[in-house]
Amino acid sequence: MKKILILGASSDIGFTLLKNMASKDYIIGAHCNSNHKKLETYIKKNKLEKKIRIFKANLNSQNSCHTLVKKFYKWTKKIDLLVQLNGNVSKVTNWKLLKQRDFEKDINSNLASAFFVAQKVFEKMEKSGGKIILMSTSSALHGGGENSLAYGIGKMGIYTLTKGLARFGAKKNIIVNAVAPGYINTKFHTKTMKRSKADLLKRAKLSKLNRAGQPNEVAALIEFLMSSKSNYITGEVIPIDGGDWI
Repeated sequence: MKKILILGASSDIGFTLLKNMASKDYIIGAHCNSNHKKLETYIKKNKLEKKIRIFKANLNSQNSCHTLVKKFYKWTKKIDLLVQLNGNVSKVTNWKLLKQRDFEKDINSNLASAFFVAQKVFEKMEKSGGKIILMSTSSALHGGGENSLAYGIGKMGIYTLTKGLARFGAKKNIIVNAVAPGYINTKFHTKTMKRSKADLLKRAKLSKLNRAGQPNEVAALIEFLMSSKSNYITGEVIPIDGGDWI
């Protein structure tokens, strides 16, 4: 039975992935920062207490990131898979007006937390190999958004992190890849970015498929990267954006 740690398990994509994995042969560590009640309700309703454990943590420092991995490892005695889905935009504003504290929050939540969690995960995976799947965004390659530029900078860093970790991990059978979603139908756009229905319709039309992607479609790509079918793929950042940029 494989042991998987999901960062950002209460997000729309994370929760979809969690539910898919719950029916399979996995022991799951479900990390969240604040939305733990959603996870608790699901676990209790489906009697999954022995299979899924919630790890609540604000990954705002190297120590908090390392502590999370240590707690997970203490519970499972192994880590086979890390799926990093956490991230955020601290303040939606023109990049010229962004304060240092908000810039630093964006870099931390979208890049530094992945970096520091990976440090400790690598240490554990060096014994028997494993897989790491990170979360970027397809817009990072194109300069990010005017009102979320620091978020884009952090997500662009995931490209470098993915390729670097894949290179370092190859000799230890640690496979590292990332997914780069485009416009996906999640609360990120409505609650975080505060986009109206008109904004969302306009955004959907930028996709060559003329629609938003769905969380289950991103989860399916992640599941493929988790599986043995992808064992000869490493160091890749795979876009899933409906052809936004072609």
